[in-house]
Amino acid sequence: MITGHGDDAYQFDHKIVSNFSSNVYNKFDLKDLKEYLWTNISSIHSYPEPDALTLRKLIGKKLGISKDEIGVTNGATEAIYLIAQAFRGSKTAVLIPTFREYEDACEIHDHNLYYIDSLEDIQPDTQLVWLCNPNNPTGEIYDKAYLERIISNNPNTCFVIDQSYAAFTNHIIWSASQALKFNNVILLHSLTKCYAIPGLRLGYITAQKNKIDKIKHYSMPWSVNQLAQLAGLYLLDNVSYDFSDYLQESQRVQKQLAEVSRVKVHTSGMHFFLCQLELGKAADLKKYLVEKYGFLIRDAANFRGLNESYFRIAVQEKSNNNLLVKAIKEWTRSQTSLLIG
Repeated sequence: MITGHGDDAYQFDHKIVSNFSSNVYNKFDLKDLKEYLWTNISSIHSYPEPDALTLRKLIGKKLGISKDEIGVTNGATEAIYLIAQAFRGSKTAVLIPTFREYEDACEIHDHNLYYIDSLEDIQPDTQLVWLCNPNNPTGEIYDKAYLERIISNNPNTCFVIDQSYAAFTNHIIWSASQALKFNNVILLHSLTKCYAIPGLRLGYITAQKNKIDKIKHYSMPWSVNQLAQLAGLYLLDNVSYDFSDYLQESQRVQKQLAEVSRVKVHTSGMHFFLCQLELGKAADLKKYLVEKYGFLIRDAANFRGLNESYFRIAVQEKSNNNLLVKAIKEWTRSQTSLLIG
């Protein structure tokens, strides 16, 4: 899906003052990374390692697993499309609502798709299941013990678990080494989200070697560029993150928005959360916020299982969060006035 994601500021003529549509934390300080990449800019005259061997070794060292149990990708999205290709034609379930790329990738590669609201609804002959944990856009987190039970009860089904937002929760989820005890589990990881580098595109897969080999069979050489590989090496060795204050701010904003008339907040422990309008369309609210305040939210209507009343917010700095709540309150009042008037 080329269009229909968040962070679609390019579609508007108005200047975006604050981007609430992207789940990437845009206050991350990347000054040192930028300086490091600039000092190594001449490396772009050489080809990068075709399968990011040095970066795989470092990730393996950090995670306590083998480099052969890791595949570095051009963001988690490349991993999604490679997995769909490797399991081409499978009977596949997608736990919804969730990131649309799982579905799109599987449609391209002729999967027999069906959609489930619960992991309890997996059909016996299913070959592949996609779930996001923590889930985008709901923020729902599936308990580790619960997932172990489901996966153990479906040994012939491969579970692709996207953990791209793992850095933004204190909830106990699987480490890469813990998941490796299952031959039917593939974990997706994103450096894009936790280090705020979506423009560089960097992620990786962890799974048992036979699954990694199956997926890498379809991978292009040099799919991860030189600067992205260098950024990964630098960040993993030099930069840490702590999102506790950010998550607290999310809770504060959720409580404030829950008090706005005709807005239902679907509470989340993450830095992003879903809201639902009781009156009007999210697309109209989005247009209003862009034009009047330069605020961009995520219209969530194109998530399967949701409708045109849903939108998603990823919190930003406190002052703009407060102004966003005020702006949404203004818009809902205007919609109510139109209904009454």
